[in-house]
Amino acid sequence: MKKELYTPLLVLSLMISSPAFAHSLEDAEAELQERERYAQFVDQPAPAFSLTDADGNTVSSTDLEGNVVVLNFIYTRCQEACPVHMNLIAEVQSQVNDTGLRDEVEFITIATDSEDIVGTRNNMRAYGRNFDFDPANWRFLYRSENESAETTRQVAEAYGLKFDDVAEGVQAHGVVTHVIDQSGRMQARFHGLEFEPEHLVSYVKVLAEGSETLSTGVWDRIRHTVTNIFN
Repeated sequence: MKKELYTPLLVLSLMISSPAFAHSLEDAEAELQERERYAQFVDQPAPAFSLTDADGNTVSSTDLEGNVVVLNFIYTRCQEACPVHMNLIAEVQSQVNDTGLRDEVEFITIATDSEDIVGTRNNMRAYGRNFDFDPANWRFLYRSENESAETTRQVAEAYGLKFDDVAEGVQAHGVVTHVIDQSGRMQARFHGLEFEPEHLVSYVKVLAEGSETLSTGVWDRIRHTVTNIFN
């Protein structure tokens, strides 16, 4: 290789391989936004909560820091949107765990039911069985026996969602899947039931492993070309 060609290629190789050249989170979000119309990127503190799991153990939002968190709310007696939502969450969990991120990503489902605690916990256990959730990184949370029936609906409202009783066994509500980073900041909301699970998985990977995991543009082609030249 001629010296005059080798030198600029070497410089280009060092630039591409350096951390400063890595895509930013904003770049990754912009790229993902082009693919996923239902994604909203926010970057704001996630509202705090302290609730109990099926066994009565307290789980707080601070306990989850250090992991990426996929958080959703459901009314367990819902027979329409909520089962579809949980099916999407189950697909996301399966894909995330298949990538080897089981230990880095937590799935949290919060029940907004105002009915009895025992029945609600039984419903959530049934969701776990019916949708084959992996208990290693999925937990459902609810209020404790001494807390108001409004407790989890107040948490949902802090996240921007309203769950309103409109009839016996019926709540009117929106559907949002929240993504929280390792520092406890909410980075994204995936709205509704039509987002592509693999897009949410891609974003989780970005938060867990770095924004370069989503880079697919011209610089990847340049990096590939340079690598082939030097090899």
